Amino acid sequence: MQLFFNGIIHSVDSAYPHPEAVLVGDDGRIAAVGARDDLVARAPGAQRIDLGGQTLIPGFNDAHVHVWKLGLLLTVQIDARKAVAPDIPTIVGKFRARATSAAPETWLVGRGYNEAELPERRHLTRQDLDAASAVHPIALTRTCGHMIVANSRALELAGITRETPDPPGGTIVRDAQGEPTGLLQETAQGLLTRVVPLDDDRVMADAIRAAMEHQLTLGITSATDPLLTPFHLRVYHQLEAAGDLRVRINGLPIRRPDGGTETLPLPERYVSDTLRIDCVKFFADGGLSGATAAISQPYKVTGQTGVLRFETEELTALMWEAHAAGFRIGTHAIGDVALDQVIGAYETLHQRMPVHPERGLLRHRIEHLGLPSAQHLARCRAMRVIAVPQTVFLYALGKTFRTYLPDDYYARCYPVRAMIDAGLTVALSSDAPVVPDDSPLLGMKAALDRKDADGNPLAPEQAISPFEALHAYTMGGAIASGDADNRGSLSPGKWADMTVLSRDPLATPPDELPEIAVSQTWVGGQLRYQA
Repeated sequence: MQLFFNGIIHSVDSAYPHPEAVLVGDDGRIAAVGARDDLVARAPGAQRIDLGGQTLIPGFNDAHVHVWKLGLLLTVQIDARKAVAPDIPTIVGKFRARATSAAPETWLVGRGYNEAELPERRHLTRQDLDAASAVHPIALTRTCGHMIVANSRALELAGITRETPDPPGGTIVRDAQGEPTGLLQETAQGLLTRVVPLDDDRVMADAIRAAMEHQLTLGITSATDPLLTPFHLRVYHQLEAAGDLRVRINGLPIRRPDGGTETLPLPERYVSDTLRIDCVKFFADGGLSGATAAISQPYKVTGQTGVLRFETEELTALMWEAHAAGFRIGTHAIGDVALDQVIGAYETLHQRMPVHPERGLLRHRIEHLGLPSAQHLARCRAMRVIAVPQTVFLYALGKTFRTYLPDDYYARCYPVRAMIDAGLTVALSSDAPVVPDDSPLLGMKAALDRKDADGNPLAPEQAISPFEALHAYTMGGAIASGDADNRGSLSPGKWADMTVLSRDPLATPPDELPEIAVSQTWVGGQLRYQA
């Protein structure tokens, strides 16, 4: 047994408001929480772990993070994020450098650019990427994950020409002559990605391992990976069988991959101590930072109103199949038009079957919930829909939001205060690698001050309290994944998934939260990371 003491302890459990110590059993679960002397008397032989005045909290739960995508960027993909590739010539140079060591026809894949922050203020084109290589197919994903730029060779292999029609819910961007520029938006990405060779199991497993090790350094002990294909599911099961899931994973298999009308079958339901598969994923619209989320007013700059990926009748039918089979649903919906569609579909599901005969009330999720009205939030509350927003977007993408978003939407942009006040369960998350820094402490800072990287606030009246932010990054994520009974707080019987911080995040000014160090990360009573 282990006894954690001599520090500030935030249990995130109202039954244990100011504990002096936490006792962890040999089974990796919390045995008791309370006064130090009482726990010493209960387990006099327990290993003593002196916190030295530091702060013990439940392990952070990143409720929406693309673990495998983050891992690929950490391991094999070309990093085109602003910090290492601040302009188009640098991005092209990184691809050119990779091409010199890759055999012709080898795909070169990268991610991370944001045209709104490039000095050129534009998307890359196939001609830009052709300058890196004409004999290697190239695919560069925008930071949001909703757009890909391809070079000419990649377009050729994908069979994308001026005659290729836009797929439903997607756009092949064309120049004044009608030729594809190389930019593919939303479902049109699938026209390209379906011809990009899959990484083999080993490469994907290595990527997921790398991402989890990275998460442990941030104090993250649980995560939801919200876009899995059967390939990713297979690799996750392999990792679990090998005992390599060092972060607990909640996976959301996708029902409709980009680029076609094929619907993947419902996955096999699976729940273990380290892997949960009982919730499926849909995309309703595009991304806010790329001006493709479906809104009711035209965006600045583009003059467009975004993209709905489904007709409502088809989306509702696919959701009903999952709902009737007892699967929870997580739907990407950001714009007000998409929220109208998704909330309406959820209402239809609950009207047809309010309570599943075997699974009980199915608490569906809305991933992002970016631009809701008060009426949207009230309708969500009536169904106990769980909100999974990303306050870290305000820091990382706030300037981009202002570039594209109509002024009328500012006050309702990721309104977490309103979500909580409406009675919604809120689970904060990063959506990495959409953002370059997925630290929950940065996400907490953004939830408190709502400032972009230049220090300009966006809807500051939507700020929440330090405890609410901590709850949303711990217990909120546990509720969202269906794991409220085994993680999210330092409560007896739950897993001893815990993070030791150098300072108390509830007593630290928002600007200083990112400076707090993660000293240790424990998963199931095992030390998985130490600074």
